[in-house]
Amino acid sequence: MDRIKVVVDTNIFINGIFKQDEFAQAIFQLKSANKICFVMNREMQNELLVTFSTILLEAYKRRNKKGEEVGIIPLSVSLSKCLWQVREVDHIIHTNYCEEDKSDNKFIDCCIDDNVKYLITQDQHINSVADDIREKYQIEVLSPFQFYTKYKTKKL
Repeated sequence: MDRIKVVVDTNIFINGIFKQDEFAQAIFQLKSANKICFVMNREMQNELLVTFSTILLEAYKRRNKKGEEVGIIPLSVSLSKCLWQVREVDHIIHTNYCEEDKSDNKFIDCCIDDNVKYLITQDQHINSVADDIREKYQIEVLSPFQFYTKYKTKKL
């Protein structure tokens, strides 16, 4: 069976790595098992790295003031595993579906640029235009729970 291509929003990485969300982590496990392939454009990678670095820096400052140990290495390893063997695509299409937060469009664009049928997100701006992009591009916008459930029940 071929690996399923998916675009994963930054919030899924944050929820899986920092908040230990079990369904976000299940998505990472599917990737580690080579069942799915993450597709990203450079803008998505940059956003993820900046967001991740900002969270780590804040955690370091907060914990260091309290004299606590900061587990930066395990968190960095988790991110590295998620980014290992990502399919990188050029950002060619520039849509404007998410007018309230234009930075969210890069995830939709990435799906269109590489003909990816699944966008995994918990973002309200993307969810609000899910019907439009499903109708025009046949892209399903799913939460980690929805994707994982459909995967396990062979409905993808």
